[in-house]
Amino acid sequence: MKNIIIIVIIIIVGYIIYVNFIAPPEKKAAKKVEEKVFEEPYSQTKAAKQAEAKQYAQLLMNKEEEYFAINGRYASSLSELKFVPRIGRRYKAKVISADESNFRIEIRGNIDNDPTEDIWEVDKDGFRHLVDDVTR
Repeated sequence: MKNIIIIVIIIIVGYIIYVNFIAPPEKKAAKKVEEKVFEEPYSQTKAAKQAEAKQYAQLLMNKEEEYFAINGRYASSLSELKFVPRIGRRYKAKVISADESNFRIEIRGNIDNDPTEDIWEVDKDGFRHLVDDVTR
C-alpha cells in the first residue's frame, strides 16, 4: 500500500513539475507573438484597401474565363477583355502572359505610400497575394 501511495505522489509531483516548468514554452511563445502583434497594430484601413485588389482579381479572372469561352484562348491585354477598371485607383493591372492554356495577370498598388508595393497574381486557378504591403 505504501508503494502505491508513493507512486501516486511521484506521479502528481511529476505532473505539477511538467505543467509549471517544462510545458510553458507555448506560453512564452504566445507572449512573444502578442508583443509582436501589438508592436505594429494591424491596419483595418489598409486591409480594406486590399479588398479592392481582391475584387479586381476576381473580376479579371471572370473576364478572362468569359473571353476564353468565346475565343478559345485567354486575352493578352486588358483592352482585349474590354476591361475598364471602375474600382478605386490604388491598383493597376497588367497581363503578363496569356495563351491557349493559361493567363497571368499582375495587380500592383501602393496602399500606404511606402517603398513596398502590394502585389497580387491572377491565373486560371485563382489569385495569390505575393507581397503584402500591410505587413512589410
